[in-house]
Amino acid sequence: MATRPARNTAAATAARAAPSQLKELFSYRLNRLAHVSSRIAAGLNESRYGVGPREWRIIALLGAAAPMSLNALARESNVDKSQASRAVSELIERKLIRRSADAEDGRGISLDLTAAGRRLYQEMFPAAVMRNESLLQVLSPAERDTVERALDKLIERALEMFHDAKAEIPTRRGRNAGPR
Repeated sequence: MATRPARNTAAATAARAAPSQLKELFSYRLNRLAHVSSRIAAGLNESRYGVGPREWRIIALLGAAAPMSLNALARESNVDKSQASRAVSELIERKLIRRSADAEDGRGISLDLTAAGRRLYQEMFPAAVMRNESLLQVLSPAERDTVERALDKLIERALEMFHDAKAEIPTRRGRNAGPR
């Protein structure tokens, strides 16, 4: 497998000591931040709105980019298609999502928020923005700008690394999905 060399590896390693344990790895720390942040959101969304994390992702995606197919929703929400289908069915039963025939594909279905789903999204999304702002308030404007730029670079690099390692990475159960 051909891998691309890490950029500025020697200079970066010389500037700081290499991690000596799991909790010092950047990927571990980033995952921990994402996990804690997601747990806060999941708990508050469940208690305030009766919506779990999977349902929130679907509502949020439809709120921003409806209509969407089930396949697109599953891919964008990073949820297995069968799990997305169950969540969509529950949201249809709760009258938050409506299903209609896809105008471009006679066999496909198109999903969109109902008026109640749109109202819920319009209530939940500002709360998500406020949680993010509350988390980021510990950073100065310059630090925040640096973090935003760094995240963009890291995502781009991670996607390159994923592409390079794709032959060695097992396909996810139920679909051949990659990261976004």
